[in-house]
Amino acid sequence: MQTEPKINMAQTFSSRSEILSGVKVAQPTVAAHSSWAEQNSRLHDESFAAVVAAGVPRLFLPKSLGGFETDPVTCALLCEQLADSDTAAAWHVMVFNAAKLMAAKWPAEMVELLWAENPDQLVSASGHTPMQGRKTTDGYIVSGTQRFVSGCDHASWLMSPMLVEGEMYTVVVPMSQCRKLDNWDTLGMRGSGSTDVLLDDIFVPDLQVAPPATPDTPNNLHFRGQLYLCPSRIVFATYVPVVFSLARRALQQVSALVADKTPGGAAGKVRDKNIAQAHYGKALAKYRAARLMFYDALENTWDKAGAGNEADALDRADLYLAGTHAVQTCAEVVRHVADIAATAMIAKGSELERISRDMETLRHHGFVNESRYASVAQVHWGAELDYPAMLR
Repeated sequence: MQTEPKINMAQTFSSRSEILSGVKVAQPTVAAHSSWAEQNSRLHDESFAAVVAAGVPRLFLPKSLGGFETDPVTCALLCEQLADSDTAAAWHVMVFNAAKLMAAKWPAEMVELLWAENPDQLVSASGHTPMQGRKTTDGYIVSGTQRFVSGCDHASWLMSPMLVEGEMYTVVVPMSQCRKLDNWDTLGMRGSGSTDVLLDDIFVPDLQVAPPATPDTPNNLHFRGQLYLCPSRIVFATYVPVVFSLARRALQQVSALVADKTPGGAAGKVRDKNIAQAHYGKALAKYRAARLMFYDALENTWDKAGAGNEADALDRADLYLAGTHAVQTCAEVVRHVADIAATAMIAKGSELERISRDMETLRHHGFVNESRYASVAQVHWGAELDYPAMLR
């Protein structure tokens, strides 16, 4: 039975400008605690509260549960804007909203358990390593270690795929029944708090388990809007734009640097060196082209869903290509900047150094790493797919 939410912020943040303005209010708080997040490998409590107050948890939540059902372009612009203040905070756009897209084919009762009473509740999700489940009379016994559970320090629930007798289910478990392993010690994106989470023979009732879904499985009663007609890869709108912020800020930083920088052992400013100019021109072109391609793919996906047309395999591949290319190309942009900035890029504590670390970490993410170019070719050529079903 559908339950009315206690608070309906959908009426508060209804337009793109209002949503982006809400994030702008949060940005000073997020920026002020960015260094703390780096040092402590998780988002600061005040940053987390500011992200929640800005409406981030409700972007992809159905309106029937107090959400916004935001179009993907608005979501992407918000993510990019928030990343200007802190990449880890922007990563939480995905942390909050990925599970809400996956929930479209869950039983409605399971969705309401999670969000009907608290639309801002964080269900931290990871699909890296399926849990192992064993059926009992009225539930399941669940065990395993889920990796890279971003935001789990602030989460109320963990969501994970679960393997039961060869079939893939989805399970949600209260975080109070999980054990965080505190092993997120990385080069970049430290504030995302993407630690591993362990479950050791935890009983989970049937209500907290969604059976295997197929493309023909209908969406539950909450997920009937235009957003939920988009393919699952629309989740790219929640985290890929972080790299546009990194690339743009790298270009801005190096442009400010070259006016006064003189290369060691050389005469004249970097600004006047043809090789540096060529690197900058290439980087700027790559950044602009990748960003246009990505936002164009989001708009095309949204328009097709709005016309009531289901995305086909090539449509999904195009979206996948745009996301993968955005991340990999922005990594190239930052490397061009490094070739200009030289030792200024590796000065510990500088903005360019952190941009480089964050970008290097992001480009290896399993859903958008370089190997995913091949995944697109597999669709175009009708070859065997080598990537998880959740990405298809």
